[in-house]
Amino acid sequence: MRNFFYKNWVLYYVTFFLLIGLLIYALLWTPDLRLYTKTINDLNNQLQDCNNKPIKSETPDKVDKTINCDATVQSGGTGETTTQHDLGKSSGTVVIEYNMKLLPDQIDVYYDNVLVASSNGLVSGENSVQFKYTAVAGKPTYCIVQISAPDDDTEWNYLLNCPQ
Repeated sequence: MRNFFYKNWVLYYVTFFLLIGLLIYALLWTPDLRLYTKTINDLNNQLQDCNNKPIKSETPDKVDKTINCDATVQSGGTGETTTQHDLGKSSGTVVIEYNMKLLPDQIDVYYDNVLVASSNGLVSGENSVQFKYTAVAGKPTYCIVQISAPDDDTEWNYLLNCPQ
């Protein structure tokens, strides 16, 4: 075995410099992403399309009351409160400012059987949601706001502003 090392000492140097070269190559190498750019852009466009698509859903069947926009609605207690708001004939952005106080509740806004705005789950405190309303002949001139409250002692209120 000892003779092998003495006779082939050059292999150690070749192996050493080969490993050093490989290390330098690995440190300086940058991948060529041009091959993947089209695929990445296509996936980003698909993701953008998914984010911009409204979620189809069923509008609540039971409406507790109907009121105009620029009105504050408040309640408390367990269950769901469904209110229909007349939006009028002017297009614009509808902003719903809500305060779910301490106990968390959920707000969902429907227009023409489509969920157009939501708190995306139970939330507490003050915040707002909004959606674009386009007044078109033959389409509804109202939206439906549904508050879901799982706790008994919950308190909440919201103001649905007219489209601006």
